[in-house]
Amino acid sequence: MKKYLARYCILLTCLLSTNHSWAQEWPKERPIRIIVPQAAGGTNDIVTRLIALELGKALGQSIIVENRPGASGAIGMQAAATAAPDGYTFAVASDSIAIISATKESLSWRLGKDLIGVSLLGEQPIGIAVSGQTPYQTLQDLINAAKNKPDSLSYGTSGQGTNQHYIGEWLAKQGNFKWIHVPYKGGGQAIIDLTGGTTPAAVLGFAPLLAQQKKGGIRILAITSAQRNVSAPTVPTLSELGFKDIVINQWVGIVSPKNLPPSILNKMSKEIGIVLEKPEIKSKLLEVGLTAKPMAANEFELFLKTSIQRWSELNKTLQIPID
Repeated sequence: MKKYLARYCILLTCLLSTNHSWAQEWPKERPIRIIVPQAAGGTNDIVTRLIALELGKALGQSIIVENRPGASGAIGMQAAATAAPDGYTFAVASDSIAIISATKESLSWRLGKDLIGVSLLGEQPIGIAVSGQTPYQTLQDLINAAKNKPDSLSYGTSGQGTNQHYIGEWLAKQGNFKWIHVPYKGGGQAIIDLTGGTTPAAVLGFAPLLAQQKKGGIRILAITSAQRNVSAPTVPTLSELGFKDIVINQWVGIVSPKNLPPSILNKMSKEIGIVLEKPEIKSKLLEVGLTAKPMAANEFELFLKTSIQRWSELNKTLQIPID
């Protein structure tokens, strides 16, 4: 019996040593991919590509950003949730993903369960904007137009059931008006149609809206944060304009398939944090409207649970269909 026990201990030691060695060697085997569950050109895509470039340098490994849009982000997250937890597949999560995780019963995955938190990247307001081809100069102009001709004014978002869709309907409910929601498969196409005048208004992440406002193609009428954004100090908050309940920031973070080895999880989280603390990265993120906000894996996990709970409660009020 002692002989078999000794052999078992030796075998276990070897296995643990092998696993430890494998984890320490990560990432050496192949490129790392980060799945963005939206189309190219939107907020999440812009931020991910910026972080991926610096993170790749820090890890000494190439990082591929893979866009997998569709179903309000569910398609890309499904791909990430079913990937091997080997440190070579990560995904970008946001509060829109928290929404569908909290409200869509048909999902085969759940944020915080099948996909675990690695690090928060940052946050930004959500903006209400209009095409430069419209006559609306203020949010009240937009609301008056919608009230004068109910269901004639449309607004674009990055998808059905996204945080932006919720804000659009929440604003309509609070302002007692109606407008038509136009969901896109990501913020990139929504921005194109907004600047082109195809869609007169949009509710989107502040980052891509700010870039287009600087070019003169659109006007941001209000944002959802508690205070005005330093990158656009003349744009009022919804709270200032009388919508005091609509105070919320849009966040973006990195998640991984569950059962990712702790050594890899912690290393990835640490390296992301180091990247986000670089002055030049903070500056570049601010240029596109995002405030860097690194967060350790365990903190981000708690953050995810809080976000899911908040959107679940709001869904009870707005009753927005996901599909």
